[in-house]
Amino acid sequence: MDPIINRNCYLCGKPIKNQLDIFFNYSEEGVKRFHHKSCYGFFNRLISIYGDDFSHLELDRVKWGSGSERGDLLELSLYDIKNSKYLKSEVVSDFAEFKAMFLDEYTRAKSTIDILFSNSSIFKRFGKLLEAALLSSLKNQLQSVEVRILLVESKDASELLDRFRIREISNINVNYINDNRNNYFLSLFDRSVAFFSELSASQNSNKHRRYVNIISRKESMVWHGAAAFESLWKQSLLEGKIKKLSIKIRNDTKPSNNYMRILAHELKNPIQPILGFSDMIQNNTRLDGDQKNDLLKIISRNARKLDIMTNNILDYARMENNNFTLNYEIFDIIKVFEELLSDYSIQINRKKLSLNLEYSEKPLYIRADKVRIIEVLDNLIGNAIKFTEKGRIDLSVERLENSIHFKVKDTGRGINDKDFKKLFTKFFTTDKLGTGLGLYLSKIIILRHGGEIQARNNENGEGSVFTIDLPV
Repeated sequence: MDPIINRNCYLCGKPIKNQLDIFFNYSEEGVKRFHHKSCYGFFNRLISIYGDDFSHLELDRVKWGSGSERGDLLELSLYDIKNSKYLKSEVVSDFAEFKAMFLDEYTRAKSTIDILFSNSSIFKRFGKLLEAALLSSLKNQLQSVEVRILLVESKDASELLDRFRIREISNINVNYINDNRNNYFLSLFDRSVAFFSELSASQNSNKHRRYVNIISRKESMVWHGAAAFESLWKQSLLEGKIKKLSIKIRNDTKPSNNYMRILAHELKNPIQPILGFSDMIQNNTRLDGDQKNDLLKIISRNARKLDIMTNNILDYARMENNNFTLNYEIFDIIKVFEELLSDYSIQINRKKLSLNLEYSEKPLYIRADKVRIIEVLDNLIGNAIKFTEKGRIDLSVERLENSIHFKVKDTGRGINDKDFKKLFTKFFTTDKLGTGLGLYLSKIIILRHGGEIQARNNENGEGSVFTIDLPV
């Protein structure tokens, strides 16, 4: 084996100091690439999914250096909780005391309560805590507190929730996660105190299981817990949407095999980085806070992409069933544009495109369905970036006498003359792997607002322009 002199891991970039820790493979060009043992497995998973080139995952933008600053505590994983060193005062060996303090915090909560059971076995152990808490909340009328519960679907859980008629209580939300081997119970009260209990790693017998019970007000502990809970909560919401989508597809007239193939590919594309990077964050001990922070940003972007795609498909299903309604609110449209541009900054920088946003006034408040207007703008901006390889993208927002005028202009490949008539029809796409719903839904949404959306090519023959007029 070659001596390890200045050998750096191909994936994480850090030096490989231990001879026994070195793994390697060859690129398609025959170049030898070295890896840490912990990075090698993840690298092979990327290769198996994306082939030798997975540059589109933007790993080059991750700050692989060790760095001196850690990431935002909110963006760290459950891995950090399980490897934290607790103070003696935080460990509560008496479960009765742990339960009493839990119920006390539950009744004193002012704004939020988050409770997580990692698997069905944990629910059997800690479900009575939830039962006692629900009895307490009925007596104390905690309607002003938002309660979120994450658990695994099981007979015990269903019986408890049905007994208290949880689905009829407006301030309590329940979502479900998949059963897994991790044994831990987590609860957070007002994001100021965390209760954490985990099966001791030294347990060899199933007869006398001992749990390590932690109660902490330490900020890092609380926010590590919040990060773990939020990650699982968002994951459960996405899985719920996908389940609804699959039921809708199964019950409706079957789409063509080709459309199903495209849809499956489109959904898989953002799911793989979410699963892969989540696994890497939890299992690779060499990642520092900055690296985790950057990987979590990639996870967040792909989760958001998946969320938009499922929203598009669900909106289409609602329209087909005449069940599509608008929820009007007043919001600053300039702020919406700025947030969308922030989300697309990596794609803009990677393509070296110039982007310009102009507006007549700031803030500029409009009354519309915010979620669906974001959906429309996201479609237009995303398409402009997708179909523009060089040049610029110009966005503008202007208040006219009776309307708000939006414009998205690019220097991309433009629109083929034969495609104009089909541009806003459902399932039409010039992208081989597009769902063909974006522009169709955009037009329906704008028309429902009483507005108008149009498309044309630039007068100089370079790129296209999409305009929207919404009534004031």
